[in-house]
Amino acid sequence: MGVFSRLCAWIVIGGPILILLGGLSGILGGVIGSFLAFSAHLPSIPDLKAYRPKTVSTFFAEDGSVIGLFYRERRFPVPLSELPPQVIHAFLAAEDARFFSHTGIDVFGIMRAFAKNLSTGNYTQGGSTITQQVTRNFLLSKEKKISRKIREAILAFRLEKNLSKNEILELYLNEIYLGRSSYGIEAAAGTYFGKSAKELTVPEAAFIAGLVSNPSKHSSNVDSAMKRREFVLGQMLKHGFITAEEHRQASAEEPKFRENLPNPFERVPYFTEAVRKYIIEKYGENRLYNEGLQVWTTCDLNFQDKAQDALIAGVKAWEKRRGRPAGLVRRLKPAEARAFLQAEGPSVYKMGDIVQAVVITNHATAKNQSKRTADKIQRCTMGLPGGAQFSVDLESDLKYRVNDVLEFRVDETQGSVLSLKQEMLPPVQGAMVCIENHTGYVRSLVGGLQFERSSFNRALQAVRQPGSAFKPFIYAAALEWAGYSPQTLIVDEPIAVNLNQNGPPWMPMNSDGRFHGPMTFRQALAHSRNIIAVKLLMDVGMDQTIETARLMGISSPLHKNLSLALGASEVTPLELTSAYTVFPNMGVRMNPVMVKKVVDRFGRVLEDNTVTPLDVSARTIQDGLRELETGPDETDDVEVLQHTENEQNRASEQRPKERASIVESIIGEKISSDANMNMQRVLSPQTAFLMIGALRETCVSGTAAATGRLRRSDLAGKTGTTDDCTDAWFVGFNSQYTTGVWMGFDAKVPLGRNEYGGTAALPVWMNFMKQILAGKPSTGYLPPPGIVFFENIDREKSLQPDPALLMAAPDLIPGQAIKQVCPIDTMYAPASAQNEAFLYGASTPDQVYSLYPHSVRVLAPNGQTLGYAAYSTDQKGRLTIERDSMIAAHADPYDEVEQTIPESTFEGSGVFGQRQGSGATPQFLPQGWYQ
Repeated sequence: MGVFSRLCAWIVIGGPILILLGGLSGILGGVIGSFLAFSAHLPSIPDLKAYRPKTVSTFFAEDGSVIGLFYRERRFPVPLSELPPQVIHAFLAAEDARFFSHTGIDVFGIMRAFAKNLSTGNYTQGGSTITQQVTRNFLLSKEKKISRKIREAILAFRLEKNLSKNEILELYLNEIYLGRSSYGIEAAAGTYFGKSAKELTVPEAAFIAGLVSNPSKHSSNVDSAMKRREFVLGQMLKHGFITAEEHRQASAEEPKFRENLPNPFERVPYFTEAVRKYIIEKYGENRLYNEGLQVWTTCDLNFQDKAQDALIAGVKAWEKRRGRPAGLVRRLKPAEARAFLQAEGPSVYKMGDIVQAVVITNHATAKNQSKRTADKIQRCTMGLPGGAQFSVDLESDLKYRVNDVLEFRVDETQGSVLSLKQEMLPPVQGAMVCIENHTGYVRSLVGGLQFERSSFNRALQAVRQPGSAFKPFIYAAALEWAGYSPQTLIVDEPIAVNLNQNGPPWMPMNSDGRFHGPMTFRQALAHSRNIIAVKLLMDVGMDQTIETARLMGISSPLHKNLSLALGASEVTPLELTSAYTVFPNMGVRMNPVMVKKVVDRFGRVLEDNTVTPLDVSARTIQDGLRELETGPDETDDVEVLQHTENEQNRASEQRPKERASIVESIIGEKISSDANMNMQRVLSPQTAFLMIGALRETCVSGTAAATGRLRRSDLAGKTGTTDDCTDAWFVGFNSQYTTGVWMGFDAKVPLGRNEYGGTAALPVWMNFMKQILAGKPSTGYLPPPGIVFFENIDREKSLQPDPALLMAAPDLIPGQAIKQVCPIDTMYAPASAQNEAFLYGASTPDQVYSLYPHSVRVLAPNGQTLGYAAYSTDQKGRLTIERDSMIAAHADPYDEVEQTIPESTFEGSGVFGQRQGSGATPQFLPQGWYQ
């Protein structure tokens, strides 16, 4: 063959080969170029072995019950090893049957998806493997573009090189979104079937796996989801994951869905919300909602339920006392009712909305005009804003009147048709807090009647005037710093206080408008005499009183004026209740604790507030007494206070912060130890014990005597009522628990005539305490050293935990520092009156007592007597005086010539200070009053 022939042969044969090779090179170059181009800006594969998906933070009650779940993605990560085979097989059949055989990309799946998309003309099929879905969820967007699929495939291949198949599958099953805010198989199992993933049956697993393709659509459309379940079951049969018989049984099984996803927050919403705010403030929102914190609280669900029930029963009792039919919001005048109906109503009503309606006609009144009705059901025509009317059967013992406004909740909506249900709670509000004394644990906290209507937590956020419930802090300060004892005499009399030179004097009044003359310190607190509280505040001093309240736990602003004695400064129910625990804790303050422990998702303890309970047992009392007699061991670092007269005198002159080293003659261990950083001594045990006795007297013969119906001898506490009955309080305790109750309107308007702390709040407290103390014996309060009893109870008996001790008038060991009479009442009478009959000896307590007929004593703010003035009584029973009627203190009121007080007498009288009056007994007081 010639050269030409060979050349032609090469052209004929070699040309196509060269073209083919060039084409292949071009394709290969294009592929390589595309790979490099798409790989250039791909994210690097993170360390997914260390990845921890966003998960749920859980709050627990004392018994381990869940009371709160907080998340942005509801997810409960579960190891792959804990999932049963049917769950894994269902997801493999639905999404990637060849998962364990491919290298991250399923070529056959891609070809199948490409053919399907080509025939339909859209991207209905993705062909992504589970590995590709993991890369998409973690690293890429979810846009449906070919470029994204190429990048997804590249990353999937890389991912398979970094993680095992089981690790990838575990990530997938915990990360995938499955509808209804559920992320991962564990959350979905609870959402749809109310069980754990390891408990899922074959058809249930297939149902959940079928949701992956379109979770939003399938989770809200049962028919669509059931079709997907059948597809998944078919795939499981096709790939040999189940037998034909298992397929038949699974296909025939009707799903048993959970009707409603329970919300544990609804069990104790006010308590849980308070803890949520605390966690956010301390750890931030990201850790709460994404990092799966485990928070153990002090909430006792049993106490919480009883507190909520007691509060609701209390407001309903108030409703009956006020003669209001059930659920009445307010009563309108005819013109107001017409304006109500003409007002524009909401354009759209949603389920759960609260709407108000006014009674247009009560059809029951045509038959029976009496206030009460034998038939509780009343047929009424109601009107909504905008003029729409409806008829409804209302249930109440008392008849509804025309123009009564009631509230209804939207139960169901069907177009313009509403299904309404009456809200039966009255408009008054309340709050309750129960604290375990020896730990400070808040066992129950109720901040209102219904959280879904008002999330405002009145137990923590509402600052209200405590009224007489503040008086124990003044009395405690008098015992601790001013030399008073329970037997000190103080005169309950009409007084006027000159607060400034130009204005009229301030005339405090007792709530009953009466004055009882000389009373003991203990009796005055039990009967809540306002005049005596004012005198004590004058004598003790503002600074000492406020500092005592601060030490005991009152953190709200306290105003430096005499109205502090009447509880005019506002506090929250939680701080007031917590401060009262100082008394049963024998002078030791325990800060309130709502969070016991916080643990992160890895088990690391972030916070531990567990407290070793304060020990005030008989053993520690005896140990303390033994140390007093023999002296402390050299190795014991607990300082024991010796109750000698000199030390008492020195202690009475010291300020609280200077007495921080006075140690517990009653407490067996040093309370400032690391294990009990929550504890701080703020009162001497003697003061605390005497205050328990005085507050016990309140529950025996005083304003809270109704507690006697509980037949317990260990209850003590104090009522509180503000002007016009705007706020009603009772805070009380036994040796184990202290509970505070507040009742009132959110708007500071009166509860009604004759509504007092003992009428409105005390029954709620009794209802609650009766239940939580049922079956528990009365426990006593052990007297510390320095306490004597007028009943001559011997020393050995006084060590026994007998609550009857408090009935025996305990007092301090008599000493020079103890005042027998309040200095403000000592030696103030003119000499010419010393031999008079002394009008405090009047035969009836109803008489308005005064040193002189129709006159009141005028005092400076520090208790100094300035003079006397004539008084009159207004229509409301309040005393009023005229400044120009006042006479100087040195003048005899029986003299014909009246001597007015010089203006200079009033100058500087507004200076508040502590009075250290003499303990001498005035000669004009009848013998026996101070013995």
